[in-house]
Amino acid sequence: MNIKMKINLKNLLLAFLFLFTISNFAFADQINDKDFKFKITIPSGWEKTKSEETAKKDAISYSFNRVDGKNALMIIAFKVNAVKELDDLIYTLEKDFTLKIPPRSGEYVSFDNGTYDGKIGIYKDNEFTETIYYYRTKNSESNNFAYMVRFITPNAYYNADSESEIKSITSSFAPTN
Repeated sequence: MNIKMKINLKNLLLAFLFLFTISNFAFADQINDKDFKFKITIPSGWEKTKSEETAKKDAISYSFNRVDGKNALMIIAFKVNAVKELDDLIYTLEKDFTLKIPPRSGEYVSFDNGTYDGKIGIYKDNEFTETIYYYRTKNSESNNFAYMVRFITPNAYYNADSESEIKSITSSFAPTN
């Protein structure tokens, strides 16, 4: 896919997200998803634009936009039977054509919080900087989950303030029991 086509697809995605934002959807505050076992707090100034669950009930996605257009957030949660191999999850999501993730910029940063761990990647192209957090639970029983928390920031707005807000939101993310 050439760069111009990729940029056009990203512009279409942002236009689509913007239309949802102006459609008067509910204000987002905290998601506490009992089926996919996670919680996250979304600050004021963000609006929930969409939420979809697969027909098999094995994945769900949430989309949010900052009302000023300076950032977008997508959360995808997956139910998995066993502990998901984190690198396999990342590879699959990075290669998913429908997600249109740009090339990664730099190395992943890994973290481990005991019952779950993850990696953070920064991705960039000519228009956007994306900060993506990948998580997986490490339960010994069969109920495990994998998550992607993805921020899409126009390059003009990617700065220390946007990084701080991203870190603040992701610090509120946690798998639940």
